[in-house]
Amino acid sequence: MDPLAREALSWILRLKSGGATLADAEQLLDWRARSPAHEHAFRDAVRCWRDIGVALADNQPNAPLSQRRKN
Repeated sequence: MDPLAREALSWILRLKSGGATLADAEQLLDWRARSPAHEHAFRDAVRCWRDIGVALADNQPNAPLSQRRKN
């Protein structure tokens, strides 16, 4: 995987962890501003994260696994 893509995904994970701080947000803004490639990598990571969420939501069974086993 491209190092910038890896860093961008790392930023997404940090932000989604629930423990991100204002300092983290400021560091991300600085990271994104380093170059157009950094910004592009971050936007790609956001799209990837969003697509994964959509795919997971689309593949959810109608009933929880514990209920399906009872039937």
